Amino acid sequence: MTTSVDAEKAWQDLQRIRVPQERVYDEVERCAHGDRRSTYVTAALMWLFLASDGLKLPRWGSFLLLAVYIGALVALAVVYSRRTRVRLHRSRYTWRSVATFLAGAVLSGGTIILTGFLTGWLALPYPHLIQATVSAGAFVLFVGPANRWAISPLRNRAAATAP
Repeated sequence: MTTSVDAEKAWQDLQRIRVPQERVYDEVERCAHGDRRSTYVTAALMWLFLASDGLKLPRWGSFLLLAVYIGALVALAVVYSRRTRVRLHRSRYTWRSVATFLAGAVLSGGTIILTGFLTGWLALPYPHLIQATVSAGAFVLFVGPANRWAISPLRNRAAATAP
């Protein structure tokens, strides 16, 4: 079956498809570069959790505090995922997304353990406040560049696979 193809019409159809795709990547990049509120709220929740860990609560109080912390993080994730206008297919998440998540977990956990060890060894006053402040600060400093690095290849990958 042969069908004649109008090159100009085909080009216009391709542009009509490509422009919304570019808008998707613009929105993803804008969210990774400019949405600092979720980062600061997450860091504040981390700070509150780590600082309140020094209150010497009973065992059930510690578990309740952990449950409240995890619940607040889940609620924050739900709110910000609903706010996002763009939903990317799972294949758009590259190995960089997983590497960023794992590196963030290692950095946050390592910072919490290291500052806990150092404040105990140096016998500093208010060790949990110092631990919370340093850990939340490291989290805030890590998240911005890591998010930009994780999403940077999305547009390039889409351009490479475009016909």
